[in-house]
Amino acid sequence: MILLVEDDVMIGRTVVQGLSARGHVVRWLRHGAGLLDVLIVGGIAVVLLDVGLPDGDGFALCRAMRAAGHTMPVLMLTARGALDDRLEGFDAGADDYLPKPFAFAELAARVAVLVRRSAQLLPPPIAFAGLTLDRLTGEVRRDDRPVVAEPRTLALLGELVRARGAIVPRQRVIDAVWGEDAVISDNTLDVAVSALRRRLADVAPDLAVRAVRGQGLHLVVH
Repeated sequence: MILLVEDDVMIGRTVVQGLSARGHVVRWLRHGAGLLDVLIVGGIAVVLLDVGLPDGDGFALCRAMRAAGHTMPVLMLTARGALDDRLEGFDAGADDYLPKPFAFAELAARVAVLVRRSAQLLPPPIAFAGLTLDRLTGEVRRDDRPVVAEPRTLALLGELVRARGAIVPRQRVIDAVWGEDAVISDNTLDVAVSALRRRLADVAPDLAVRAVRGQGLHLVVH
């Protein structure tokens, strides 16, 4: 999964849509405050980190990531493209640095390089009840065959597989599938859960998504 930390809505939407179209699962944070919490949960292959965030400095966040032991590649995004700024980014622990404005094709190419690098750092896939989740791509497989579904359905399934049967709070599901600060109604989440249930009925009929009132969702074995 790619984690994008960017407060500019236009840039954020362009990056999310473009990378999703290239097969990446992307989670978008509009503030830096939740970054370390997301990394603790796991499953992040690459971080795209804006320097000028409304609640903090991207360089400081990158240093905090490295201090906490997170080793995934970081690509800094910023309008500050002077040499001293780039050097500060590398000193903070960044792996790459892309000044704004940038061409999406260049961003995608740099992300592809970092994703390949990240593959050498990530632990083995997460396995639960015959499903495996690739921590790098977000792909879910059953019996060595990929589960093909709409991106949000796959993101929802991946979050439930990551929990290995434990209950995932509804808000965490929303954050993982739609992004932090997304305004999602209960009906929207229910529609996504229904789509996942239909997909599981085809590819993994021994599994079901169960909703626990007041708590969240989890995968169960029939």
